[in-house]
Amino acid sequence: MDALPIISLTLDVLLIAAAVIAYLARPRIGGALAKGLRILLVGVMILGLAHFVETILFAVLQLSQEANEVIHRLLVGVGFIFVIWGFLKMREALKW
Repeated sequence: MDALPIISLTLDVLLIAAAVIAYLARPRIGGALAKGLRILLVGVMILGLAHFVETILFAVLQLSQEANEVIHRLLVGVGFIFVIWGFLKMREALKW
């Protein structure tokens, strides 16, 4: 493996680690607000994982660039769905 894929893989692992740290560092609140925050942070983890999967599929498994990009965009889409869902849950919790 060349230097750039190794650097890319390292950065991808750091993204996932940052998402896990953000999840563990989240404020300990209760109720629907906490549920929304957890859902949002799962979305952030999926976004980090999408980049890791993209690097693995391309650099290690040698998947075609076109297929890799489609898979990456699907994972990013799922990640954003979770982020939006989490924000909606948090907004529900803050309604009076």
